[in-house]
Amino acid sequence: MTLSDWPLPRPRSGVDYVNQPQSDAELEPVRRSLDRGQPYGGEAWVRDAASRLGLESSLRPRGRPNKESPM
Repeated sequence: MTLSDWPLPRPRSGVDYVNQPQSDAELEPVRRSLDRGQPYGGEAWVRDAASRLGLESSLRPRGRPNKESPM
């Protein structure tokens, strides 16, 4: 019995796909994640990972919270 090199047929355009430049819309969430030190991924996964890793503060807006107005 021999194992194959690739579990599925290797995509012919795989190298071309990964070498395409990313758009600004694709890069913005990656940059924000790196700048803030927060997990990168879908919203539910990010919340779960931040909770497990103690990174909840990376999900809150920067700076001091606004003062609540007196009633």
